[in-house]
Amino acid sequence: MGGSQCQVKYLLDNIVPTDQFEICYLTRNYDPQFHPKGYRIIKIADESGIGRYGSFFDVFKLLKLLQQIQPDTIYQRVGCAYTGIAAHYARRNNCKMVWHIASDRDAYPFQEQLSLRSITRYIDKKILEYGVRSSHYIIAQTNQQAEYLKKHYGRMPTKVIPNFHPLPRENIKKTNPAKIVWIANFKPLKQPEYFINLARDLSVLGEKVECVMIGAPARWDLGWQRSLENEIHEIGHLTYLGARPLEEVNSILAKAHILVNTSLYEGFANTFIQAWMRKVPVISLHVNPDGVLDQNEIGFFSGTYEKMLQRVVELIKNPALRDEMGKRAQAYAFEKHSEKNIANLIEILKN
Repeated sequence: MGGSQCQVKYLLDNIVPTDQFEICYLTRNYDPQFHPKGYRIIKIADESGIGRYGSFFDVFKLLKLLQQIQPDTIYQRVGCAYTGIAAHYARRNNCKMVWHIASDRDAYPFQEQLSLRSITRYIDKKILEYGVRSSHYIIAQTNQQAEYLKKHYGRMPTKVIPNFHPLPRENIKKTNPAKIVWIANFKPLKQPEYFINLARDLSVLGEKVECVMIGAPARWDLGWQRSLENEIHEIGHLTYLGARPLEEVNSILAKAHILVNTSLYEGFANTFIQAWMRKVPVISLHVNPDGVLDQNEIGFFSGTYEKMLQRVVELIKNPALRDEMGKRAQAYAFEKHSEKNIANLIEILKN
């Protein structure tokens, strides 16, 4: 699952037992073999339909479902046309709309050059922007997102609520050699090629490490995926595990020493929190929400590939520094990103 779905799972895990809400979960993608307890899953549309070119194609299906359900409150994550469609329904049907920012780009105007290939993304963005302006409540993950929202749309979020995770249950044990992990679905904005280059350069430098990549393959571009996997197979200490369940990812992190992030942008990456809770410092190429890595000394923000490689080597060679960072990271995550944060979100939904 993606980060937003992960956060909704934790919300459901906490909110369903309270029996305070009747919950319907509307989505395009779910496992039909999964049978939820305490809420309903309703499929909006088929993934193979025209909606895959833009979520605005589902406008009539989504509006019809909302009219059937007649919700008192709509809670929606991921900035897309669904945001605007849901806000449109809420404004006209005595319903409250709560939009939760999932990525920094959700709070930015359209930034691509308009072309035939980007026209559907442009339309999706314009409908999202209607939702940004029309939602009754907006929740940001970071203060940075709050600033972007004010700058670009003249709105302040109702509240900044950091992402939340359950405390780890795994046995956290680190053994040699150092294990360096990369976690993301394979897509251009995640830049997996940089981690492959990192693993290759560590080999050239003679560092004895184990490098692991976790994430779903890019099914939309099999040629690109195949070329990356061919490169991976040529590096002896680099392993690609593909998509893995959340529990297995956490078990791998419990044995890991460093998490590397190469994304161009994120919201607040769930993998950061998962790693920190398991005493794993983060080295990030481009992402540093609210300057958290530097201010709390729980990892390094690199900015360039060369600096990222340098920082990784530094933590490989300095286990004392790595362990101290890991301890600080866990303490920070326990304080700032536990499931206690969910109470603030539930309070908004109740009101």
